[in-house]
Amino acid sequence: TDPIQSSALPHRSQTFSFQDSVSSTPGPSHMTRSVTFTITNDAFSAALLNPDSWKHQLLHKIIRHQLQPLYHEAFPSFQGIGVLVFRPGSVVVNASLVFGGHAPGPSPCEVLWALYCKVKTSGQMLGNLSLAENSLTSDGADLITLAQETISIRFTAIRPFLPQLLVPGSVSFVLLERQILQQVTPVVSGFYKASPQERPLLLFSNAEQWVGVYIEYKFQTPIPTHLQGLANHMAQNITDPILQKSSIVANGEKAELVLNEVWLQILGQPYTKALEDKTSPDCNPLRPLLTPQLTLVLRPLQNFDQVVVEEFWLDPLTARVGATFFSAVPAQALVWDCVCQGLHTLGEAEGLLVEMVIPDLG
Repeated sequence: TDPIQSSALPHRSQTFSFQDSVSSTPGPSHMTRSVTFTITNDAFSAALLNPDSWKHQLLHKIIRHQLQPLYHEAFPSFQGIGVLVFRPGSVVVNASLVFGGHAPGPSPCEVLWALYCKVKTSGQMLGNLSLAENSLTSDGADLITLAQETISIRFTAIRPFLPQLLVPGSVSFVLLERQILQQVTPVVSGFYKASPQERPLLLFSNAEQWVGVYIEYKFQTPIPTHLQGLANHMAQNITDPILQKSSIVANGEKAELVLNEVWLQILGQPYTKALEDKTSPDCNPLRPLLTPQLTLVLRPLQNFDQVVVEEFWLDPLTARVGATFFSAVPAQALVWDCVCQGLHTLGEAEGLLVEMVIPDLG
């Protein structure tokens, strides 16, 4: 299917709240920026060189329909698109953006960042047009330039994954986004001694039925991206148990944590297939019972950080628990002994009869 004939095209009777064109020679109170990108799901033809051709006008309209609201939302001073030029190479698009007002307009990196976030959030799409991510540029600034002002963070949030989290703006997305950014953003600011720009790029994914989180923060100026230790700084300073500390990767660097596994057999509780599904009602009640009590049991150990109930195994019902420690970890035998001595608290506090299972190393 020709991408420029899809339903993303506005209907003939549809009206636009944005001006359809602006002067290509802005006055003294205006400035222009250009953005360039390559469309990969459409073939270039000579008709795109002719502004009077149907194909040129159609693609022209589709791109305006995508870029106008994008830049109006990002920059109040945005006034419209001056010129759109198509060149061979699948279809290479160059658009001039016009900004007004007396304040300095956005930098090339800021213009590029707005388009990059839109394309990244949409799975390399601009409406129904597929773009080559590495083709995005603005007045000489490309993704390599942009990387000097951005950092990336990945981790797993210990929450059941919901399909609604794939839809930015949905209630589930907004609530989890707010909770995560309230924890992560101040820690990032403290590490770099600088505040990132508002509205970072944030994406959720399905991470084995929990929520995979990807965040990119942009700063106003280049930052020391070679500076190591952000992952450790996050692990040490973020207190919300939603964040699985052992999963933190910041700028490609993992947090220096050691994982110690413990297996607990839960007696008197039947194993059901639903326990394999982290989103099921059967699975959710057990984790909140085990996690806080095991945290209390292990907290006295030096360098202890977090307990995560990873999964449940076959009958007899057995929980695989991950206990993470900073740097120097106690001997495994000491961890097991501490758990054995504290298991009675699970019975007293939660009514669970639990025994520790020592794996058969033979």
